Amino acid sequence: MTAPLSVAAMGSVIRAHRKASGLSQKDLAKAAGVSRATLNYLESGREDMEIGASKLLALLEVLGIPVGVPSEVSRDADEATVEAALATLGKGRKLTEGDLMEALASGRIPPKAEAGLVAFLEHAPDGSGPAAVRLAAARSGNPSKEISRNGRALAKALHIACPLWLGGA
Repeated sequence: MTAPLSVAAMGSVIRAHRKASGLSQKDLAKAAGVSRATLNYLESGREDMEIGASKLLALLEVLGIPVGVPSEVSRDADEATVEAALATLGKGRKLTEGDLMEALASGRIPPKAEAGLVAFLEHAPDGSGPAAVRLAAARSGNPSKEISRNGRALAKALHIACPLWLGGA
């Protein structure tokens, strides 16, 4: 499983490839159709930098940096993501994968799983919520929409204000 890449880290990758390619910021920006100022901010590693997907993809394309996106949902990747998230919950907030799957499939809190469920729904790393929804849907046979709705209901019942679980149906 690969770690998420921040905009700041992406800027560092782009700078390294640009320099290795012998391009100036001005030349790369022109070839990719972005402003030199945008490229400069991106390469400077500013945490508050925002860049649109089309601009970022244009820079990567000009530099020949491949972008790998899985074409299919991977149950193995979802299992690994959920397992890693559960491992980060901390002492006293243990939650088994089975209890998480049961909670998402049924919309009910399994016995003795409340603290762990709160920790998962509130603090699990990015991507683990959607991975848990996909995994629970695959294992239970319930539609993903129902599993997601159950997750939102659990978050509401547990007074969790995480944006992932606040959306509509």
